Amino acid sequence: MNPIKFECPQCHEIIAGDESSYGQRVKCRKCQAEMLVPQAPVGPGLPTARLIPEAAAAASVVADEPTQEADIFKLSPVARAFPGQILLGVIFIGLGIGVAMLARDFSWPRWVGLVPFALGVGVLLLLRIRVKSWGYRLTTQRLFVRRGWLAKRVDELELYRVKDVTVNQGFLQRLLDYGTITVFSDDKSTPETDLIRISRPITVKEMIRTQYRAARRREGVHPTELMP
Repeated sequence: MNPIKFECPQCHEIIAGDESSYGQRVKCRKCQAEMLVPQAPVGPGLPTARLIPEAAAAASVVADEPTQEADIFKLSPVARAFPGQILLGVIFIGLGIGVAMLARDFSWPRWVGLVPFALGVGVLLLLRIRVKSWGYRLTTQRLFVRRGWLAKRVDELELYRVKDVTVNQGFLQRLLDYGTITVFSDDKSTPETDLIRISRPITVKEMIRTQYRAARRREGVHPTELMP
C-alpha cells in the first residue's frame, strides 16, 4: 500500500500511515486526540454544477421582465407661440396705466383707466388658460395628449406603433424656437397626433424618435411591419 500523511487537528503533529487509514478513526500518538482521516481523493471527473438558491432564481426572473414605464417629459405649448395675444394684452395694460396718469389733468374719473387695464389682464389670463389647456406627456412606452381646461380629453398612443415624426416650423417660429410636431402611427384611431407650439421642437422630436425606436425593439416590431 502507498504511504500517506495527515495532520492532527489538535497538536498539528504530522502522522504517517497507509491507504488503509482513509475514512478511519485514529488517535494521535502525541496528544491522543481522536480524529477522522478523510476519504481517499477521487480522480478528475465531471464538473460539479453550482446550485442557485430559490431567492436568486426568482430575482433573475424579475430582472428579465420588461422595464417599468417611466416619464421622459411633460410639456405644454409655450406662451411665446402667441405673440399677437401677448402684444395686445401689454398694449391694453399700458393704455390703462397711461389713462390713469392723465385722469387728473383731464378731470376724468379714476376708474376710467381700470377698463383698458382690466382688458389687458383678461387677455393675458385667457392666454394662460389656453396654454395650460393642452398638455403632452411622453413615457418610455406611450405618448399622452391632453386637451381641455375644465372638461379634459386624454388620447394615448403606444410608441411601438409610431412610424415617423416630423417638425413643422415657419419663419417666425424658427426665430422664436417653437413649432408643431406631428407623430404618424398605424393606430387607426389616432393616425396623426399633433403636439402644437412646442419649445425646441427639434430636440423634442429626437427624444420621441429615441423612445419609439426603443419600444419597437422591446416589442420585437420590425419597421417593415408598419409599412402599408
